[in-house]
Amino acid sequence: MAQNDGLNRRSFLRNAGLTALVGAVAPGSSLAAAAGAALVPAADTGKFDFDTPYSRIGTDSTKWDGAINTGFTDKDHIVAGMGIADMDFRCAPAITQALQERMKHDVWGYMVMPKSFTEGIIAWNKKRYGVDTDPALMDISTGVHPGLVAALRAFSPPGSKVLLTTPTYNGFYGDLRNTGTLPEESVMKVVNGRFTFDFDDFEHRIGRDTNTFILCNPQNPTGNCWTPEELTRIGEICLRKRVIVLADEIHCDWTAKGQKYTPFASLPNKAIVNNSLTFKAASKSFGLAAMKCAWYYSTNKDLFMATKANNHADLTTMGMIASKAAYSGGEEWLNQCVDYVNGNHDLVQSYIKANIPLIKTYAKAEGTYLVWLDITQVADKIGAKEKAAAETKAGRTTSPEQIVERWLLKNAGVALNPGHTYGAGGANHMRMNIALSRKTLQAALTSMQNALKSPMLSTAAL
Repeated sequence: MAQNDGLNRRSFLRNAGLTALVGAVAPGSSLAAAAGAALVPAADTGKFDFDTPYSRIGTDSTKWDGAINTGFTDKDHIVAGMGIADMDFRCAPAITQALQERMKHDVWGYMVMPKSFTEGIIAWNKKRYGVDTDPALMDISTGVHPGLVAALRAFSPPGSKVLLTTPTYNGFYGDLRNTGTLPEESVMKVVNGRFTFDFDDFEHRIGRDTNTFILCNPQNPTGNCWTPEELTRIGEICLRKRVIVLADEIHCDWTAKGQKYTPFASLPNKAIVNNSLTFKAASKSFGLAAMKCAWYYSTNKDLFMATKANNHADLTTMGMIASKAAYSGGEEWLNQCVDYVNGNHDLVQSYIKANIPLIKTYAKAEGTYLVWLDITQVADKIGAKEKAAAETKAGRTTSPEQIVERWLLKNAGVALNPGHTYGAGGANHMRMNIALSRKTLQAALTSMQNALKSPMLSTAAL
């Protein structure tokens, strides 16, 4: 286990003048998160409490325990797990209530999918986004990944290319490996701090062996909510080049104040829409990643049936119950949660700009609960490129972003995702998940600030 001499939760509290809290926090809870209470005022979130830190340490959480298990930090030194894209908030009460009610029935045999389950999904899509979904052209999948894999197997033979606009969600690369397909990467441009498609490059990269394009909308990791004009232009290119659009819209319910999510299926050009399938789930909206329940739909029967032929959904009873309860009784919770995270976005933008000059942000994310950070100067300061090259030469392939990831764990107790995994354009970047208590977020930012202003920064050990 790494010995993190530069960061200790008890000293963190002591320096913040909160020594009395050391013995007052329950075992396994985040002491550093508690320290944040003195750093930022509680948010006015209305009916639901998103401001009280909720510890996940010791629950086999990928985001928290996974970071601890790397050996570069431990449970006494980690301040915030801000990598994997799930939330640290207690889920909507309607979901917990529905799950608890089902658990009163002590038999766990096969279940007939109730008609009300799919009706709830369709009603949600219609109410929030005005999209009409034909139940005959909607299917349930174990997750968005299995749905995408089914579509790739239907339309992209092994060895063919799948178009991606990068940096993009790193999970897509796993889907491509699973199907034996290859990524064709079109790196996005940055205009006035906002990422946008490079339409000329995008079209140039479509060859005879490119049959599909995975669209991420809203975009992970950059946070773009693509405009109708952007989606229409990209859709026109795909239609003309006979490339099927696979729209991953799992982050659709996360839209920042003043922004708008445009479903690809809502575009007025029906020929463009008919050249697509859309994949969604309640998992990102309501923190249900472990429940393994998603859905996809199309307006094109041929595309839908070809995908359905490759889809085999083994759903859990609890996954269906949780998703149904989320859509039927969780909307008020979600709306308040989105507002709360919008405040987190504002905090990250202002705090980093004012206090952490070695890290750069882009324009505030239009959607998602993710922040895409430029850590070029951090990597330079700690010699990440040289250290990664040395490890690679010694037989352990390592990227500079992985060196920065470890350094932040060791010296700040903060876990972020390394940018190189998000494809071309991801170098010198990290992804930060801010779907957590603002107190914990403040504590993490403060810890990063303190670590990065050290006069011994360039020689700090990993």
